[in-house]
Amino acid sequence: MRPEHPVALITGASWGIGEATAKILAESGFYLLLGARTVEKVTALADELQSKHGIKAIGTALDVRDPESVNAFVELAKSEFGAVHVLVNNAGLAKGTACLEDATDDQWEQMISTNINGVLYMTRACIPLIKAAGWGHIFFLGSVAGHGVYKGGSVYCGTKYFVRAVSETLRFELLGEPIRVTSVDPGMVETQFSVVRLDSKEKADAVYRGMQPLVAEDIAECIRWAVDLPDHVNIDQIIIRPRDQAGFQKVQR
Repeated sequence: MRPEHPVALITGASWGIGEATAKILAESGFYLLLGARTVEKVTALADELQSKHGIKAIGTALDVRDPESVNAFVELAKSEFGAVHVLVNNAGLAKGTACLEDATDDQWEQMISTNINGVLYMTRACIPLIKAAGWGHIFFLGSVAGHGVYKGGSVYCGTKYFVRAVSETLRFELLGEPIRVTSVDPGMVETQFSVVRLDSKEKADAVYRGMQPLVAEDIAECIRWAVDLPDHVNIDQIIIRPRDQAGFQKVQR
């Protein structure tokens, strides 16, 4: 049964979808542990949400690529909240647009260590606590890039296909447990994601020029909707695109 104040852990919570999800769940009375490498931002966000909503929220340093950092993050949840109910695996990135033969080792390493290893470390660490809590939900922030490929996306698409596979596998592995699993797979969302990918604000702005993309709050609302459904209802997958985007790469401008 859902507790009065479920405890949610959100990775990559300093901006974009992670930040928006923290704000949405705070409105619903969730207690929050927010993690990011930019600790000043998540600390300020936690303080803001505590003051505004009267909840308990903590922001702390987290590098999902480092299993020791992940374990310390989860141990902090245990000591400060006594339980974990919801995990939002949000931390992730794309780097570069080069084809496979021209991409760099550093770009690959950043995507694989964050999008794959980070998801594995965090999910593995949280599952026992969510089981012990007796009610929970695990969210994976995937992408439509886990449903189709594009030129220059060999590694990024591969990581998102991986996330989709992990989410689907957990549905089997956690069957019979009071834990729901949902993969949220957005299309074009205007956040800092494209700035990180392209290393250019100007190039990132061009990605969305002439069309209306999704915003982070649209994705956060999907997460709140899924977690607020009756306990027996599991939304396995949410594919969400802006109206101006049909299929994988067809965009109306």
